[in-house]
Amino acid sequence: MGGKSSDGGGGARRASAGPLEPVAQCGADYPGSVTKAVRLLALGAVIAAVMAAAPAAAQEGVHELRSPDGRVAVTVRVPAGEAGELPAWSLRFRGRELVEDGRFGLVLEGGTELFAGAAVDSAVARELDERVAILFGKADHARARARELRLELRAAGGRGLVLVLRAYDDAFAFRYEVGGAPGEEPLRIAAETTAFDLAGAALVHATWLPHFRTSHEFPVQSTPPEQIPDGQLLDTPLTAEFPGGAALAITEAALRRYAGMSLRREAESGRLAAALSPRDDGLAVVAAVPLVTPWRVVLVGDGVGALLESNTLYCLNEPPVFDTSWIRPGKLTWPWWNHYLFEAEHSEPILSVESARKHLDWCAANGIAYHAIVADESDTPWYRQGRRGLFPDAETDPTQPRADLDLPAIRKLAGERGVGLWTWVHQAAIRGRVEESFAAFAQLGWSGIMVDFLDRDDQDTVEFAEEVLAAAARHHVLVHFHGMYKPTGWQRTFPHLMNHEGSLNLEYLKWGGACTPEHTLRVVFTRLLAGPMDYHLGGFRAAAPADFQPRNEAPLVLGTRGHMLGLYVCLDNPAPMVADFPAAYRDQPGFDCLREVPTWWDETRVLQAEVGRLLVSVRRRGSVWWLGAIAAGEARVVEVPLKFLPAGEHALRLWRDGAGAAEDPNQLEIEEREVRAGAVLRVLVAPGGGFVARLERTTGG
Repeated sequence: MGGKSSDGGGGARRASAGPLEPVAQCGADYPGSVTKAVRLLALGAVIAAVMAAAPAAAQEGVHELRSPDGRVAVTVRVPAGEAGELPAWSLRFRGRELVEDGRFGLVLEGGTELFAGAAVDSAVARELDERVAILFGKADHARARARELRLELRAAGGRGLVLVLRAYDDAFAFRYEVGGAPGEEPLRIAAETTAFDLAGAALVHATWLPHFRTSHEFPVQSTPPEQIPDGQLLDTPLTAEFPGGAALAITEAALRRYAGMSLRREAESGRLAAALSPRDDGLAVVAAVPLVTPWRVVLVGDGVGALLESNTLYCLNEPPVFDTSWIRPGKLTWPWWNHYLFEAEHSEPILSVESARKHLDWCAANGIAYHAIVADESDTPWYRQGRRGLFPDAETDPTQPRADLDLPAIRKLAGERGVGLWTWVHQAAIRGRVEESFAAFAQLGWSGIMVDFLDRDDQDTVEFAEEVLAAAARHHVLVHFHGMYKPTGWQRTFPHLMNHEGSLNLEYLKWGGACTPEHTLRVVFTRLLAGPMDYHLGGFRAAAPADFQPRNEAPLVLGTRGHMLGLYVCLDNPAPMVADFPAAYRDQPGFDCLREVPTWWDETRVLQAEVGRLLVSVRRRGSVWWLGAIAAGEARVVEVPLKFLPAGEHALRLWRDGAGAAEDPNQLEIEEREVRAGAVLRVLVAPGGGFVARLERTTGG
């Protein structure tokens, strides 16, 4: 399925063309990886290549691990059987200490700390080096190159424990393995004592959460760590910038059958301590042994822009175990955002065949791969339900379309036009009947489903989300998660997972003015680091801040038309919305950019990055380069050296803020000319502005 978009959004991943640069490092070593070059090192090489400490120090429980390029260095200290002492760690990047006194640990129900007093039995090292294929992401592949150290520990109670440590050129990751025999009583985990102790002066950017049961849609705060209130719950990824330009972000990868991790500032130590989302019974995790926890990850780089280039979280997940050839990313309508309009005023009911015909004709004509059928004008879903509104009741049945929705007729129209159908479901409507629901969704002809209102990241919700993805894979249905925690790299294991929400985004402009360009430029350096992010893109009614008023129908957006277009390049999002009503795009400058811009890429580089102020990214699809910029604050000239282009002349098509965009932010100017590789592109960006440039070589060097 799909339309005519050059996006390939309607097509499966193909072989890339054009110049390829090395992409960010990442690591994985699971069976079934695309290619593998995993080498177990001989004991002598272990000490020479991995453990930089002297043998005497190693006997005392000090171990060092360095990334292949040497930039990341981790020191781990394991007290040799000292009662009550926890293993500790520190991290240096380019010789600068970023984490000085971190902690490892797991606490069982009743207060037993598993790692307290544990002693090292053995240390086994190996190197990982493989090429990992990436489906529908920011690059077509990543090189997974890392050094790993497995510290096998003996706990005070005799239980076997393993600390698995990996150093990449752009990250440090670790996880815990708890031994046990099949049939043993489940492990009942109350908490982790995992903690991160930022070294020296830093500026922390994080979303402050009011509690664990939340959609994760709140403003991002920027503050020195010592000014964070003790006990304040902080969402991950949490980003920290250090004097001199280094940056890190703390998050997790491969979250499966476990509780999600937030952070809290400890009152006495000032460390950022792991806070696991509690189950209804108050515990964090109840799991069979042997247990493998998610990876705790510290991304590091020369500035926040380098963090956005990383593919480490993706690579730390397992590859898919099912055929992925059916997966078709692409743009989609989302009539809920504009309150079910086609023209500026309501005509046919949104669930009518005639309304669907208009939308499907428009999608087919403009290369929009999918049309979404969500609910009626009262926000009552497309499926059978006893009461009005989005929230289910005892009569809710998502396997049965409501009587006034002629879905077979709409499905026939969609098939004739080569457009797929998306829809929406409240998560509570499919709880306890996930397999039955997705079998019905496939029969009804839905290509994709948004599952909404998860609003938690406790163990039960994490397991439910994976149950949804497994069923969706069996029945060839794409998935968006809304009201959802951040991604943890699941897009590798489940490539049909198109998006997570997990941020305060442009939908909030229907009710207030919180989603400003400044807010977006904090979100991109925190939440976006975790993976693809759905942001309700495509608003074509920009208002100056003084003129902005929230409204549910045909909502306004803050930021210029150029900024709105720039989001399609700057955000990772393989199935982005084209959320405004179709007539809003009629004869409007910039809609050609929205039609043409791809939704997944062969290469990504971040050229300029400033939290709350500016992001300039360049991405390549095949032989065509797309340059995107989003800005906040006052007007400025953004200068971009075109050093990334191959030698020769290139056709430039530039969509930029118009001369009067400060007063009328919908003003957009489109410029076409030839540029040479290595030239400097200078673009005047309006307040809250942005631009997109398309570059394709016309002559060689």
